[in-house]
Amino acid sequence: MHFNIDAKEQYTVITPQKDIINANMAAKLAEQCETLAETGSKNFIIDLKECQDVGADFLSPFVELSASYYEQENSFVITNPPAGMLRMIKEEDAIDSLNTAPTFIEAVDIISMEILERDLFSEE
Repeated sequence: MHFNIDAKEQYTVITPQKDIINANMAAKLAEQCETLAETGSKNFIIDLKECQDVGADFLSPFVELSASYYEQENSFVITNPPAGMLRMIKEEDAIDSLNTAPTFIEAVDIISMEILERDLFSEE
């Protein structure tokens, strides 16, 4: 599977070049994030602008991946989710388990706010 990767100072953007989101893609994405984390990336924006549809099995791996990063005090935000993904997130009541943003700018804002919040709490 091919990903476009754009590393910034505070986050790394991963854009899968696939039109369907499924568990296989989530597993490959997890591998890619692990590889990037070894090089110092801590916060990830997954940009799904190329994805048009979702498989029935995609949600659980994405929720697990997101939880894993938040446990490590890192950020994981999905942006530009297809309509089918949003519908499944609501149906499965996973809205609190998966951080999504409708636009890339909003995803960057979420990451920035989470970094600021972690910095403020670590000072106390």
